Amino acid sequence: MTAAEPAPAARRRVPWLKLALVASLALNMLFLGAAAARFFVGGPEGRVSGISQAQLIPRKFFSELEMNRRRELLQVVKEFGPAFRAGRTAAREGALGLAAALEAEPYDEARVKAAVGAFSAKSTSLVGTGGEAALALIARLDAEERKLLAKHIRLREEKGRGEGRRKREGG
Repeated sequence: MTAAEPAPAARRRVPWLKLALVASLALNMLFLGAAAARFFVGGPEGRVSGISQAQLIPRKFFSELEMNRRRELLQVVKEFGPAFRAGRTAAREGALGLAAALEAEPYDEARVKAAVGAFSAKSTSLVGTGGEAALALIARLDAEERKLLAKHIRLREEKGRGEGRRKREGG
């Protein structure tokens, strides 16, 4: 080697591995920060999974309420959460009972009818629980809120439930 040539170790290389590690660390820190924020701050306000079981109460009704009032009314629906979960579990078990009856050899029509009847009864019970939740919520509304609820029910029904789905399915 001559004195004019730089030594191989002295050449400037792009530290791709180091850059990738730093980017990975930054991304991990971002996800950890988001998880910590979710833990300490909590989930979205007013989100209740059981509200869809109370099919008479449109979700959009809650969006026009003041946050504190929304929390108060959603708490009424949350109280029915265990009953909704039990009803969904029972309906799921009923569906699995029907599947077992359909697979049984030899085929037993009476067993299939019994499984369908059990599923229907469990589903009807779940709908009844939704009706009870709706009545409990309606009992807590003042006159203005009842009118607002009526407006949202009317809007939803005039728009049509599941219109987009029916159009996609060609029905």
